[in-house]
Amino acid sequence: MMKVRQRVASILVLALVGVLTSFFTASTAQAASYRYWTYWTTNNGVWEFRQIGPAANIPADGAVEGWKFAISSLNGDEQAKPAFTSANAFQVICGSTPALPNKKRVALVVDPGSSQVAPQGEKPGLLMSTCVQIETNATGYNILRSVMPVRTSNGFICGINGYPTIECADVVDDATTAMDPSATQTPKSAPTSNPLPVVIVALVLSVGGGLLWQLRRRK
Repeated sequence: MMKVRQRVASILVLALVGVLTSFFTASTAQAASYRYWTYWTTNNGVWEFRQIGPAANIPADGAVEGWKFAISSLNGDEQAKPAFTSANAFQVICGSTPALPNKKRVALVVDPGSSQVAPQGEKPGLLMSTCVQIETNATGYNILRSVMPVRTSNGFICGINGYPTIECADVVDDATTAMDPSATQTPKSAPTSNPLPVVIVALVLSVGGGLLWQLRRRK
């Protein structure tokens, strides 16, 4: 009988672990979104989000650098890509710029995004593209800063060319409410009630009841 009880207890513990794992996995899957300047480069003619910051990236001659002010996760969402055709972007932007000794040519695209994602009371400017001719060891940050003013905070690009004026990577509640600028100031406080205890109790009762029923049948 003791072995049976130990077996029941073990099964209940495993069930609880499964519920907890599922709960926390679902919670972390709902990644936060932010409104910020996303950083992109092209790879084989396709926009690719840069996990490495611009200060650590040294583009080669012929590279394409892109920036877009958008609402996105920290992994760069699809809608955060610059609204400029990435295929043949270098030829379009830098095709008429001759190469110079000890210099590199980098195509730069700066997309302030749409008014739907603009901070409250602000209006984005127009998309800008230009060919930057700069020293070969220049970083992505150097390239951007050589063209327009950049506002930073703690190593983060907060504003480009004065936009936005104050905000710096504010948290957005979710991707759907993100289209409402007034809903992107601060994240909502956590709810006071948590469904996890109720789920655990229900599972314990369900599993425990089923096991007891099986034990009675065997008797």
